[in-house]
Amino acid sequence: MTTSELKKALRQGGVDVNILTNEGDLYLVQVDYMGRLSLLTEDGMPVRFRGLSECSGKLASLGVRKGFMVQQLPYDEMINNAERPQADRLPMYFH
Repeated sequence: MTTSELKKALRQGGVDVNILTNEGDLYLVQVDYMGRLSLLTEDGMPVRFRGLSECSGKLASLGVRKGFMVQQLPYDEMINNAERPQADRLPMYFH
């Protein structure tokens, strides 16, 4: 989903936004809109953020007010527990 598509979807409602963390220094945005999951993209590539403040600032500028930070733990992968429910979801608010 592109940034312009996200803005349009936000006006229509029913959008959930997750910030996916990867090794603590790389962040991706996952959008759940009408049951479809997609990454936030620009020029056909996922938008990668180098910090949480950069990511939350961009989301706020697009009109996102709340979302979740989702952190997959390497330990879950090691013990084959990657399919467990997303218990590590931290609510976040953007302004």
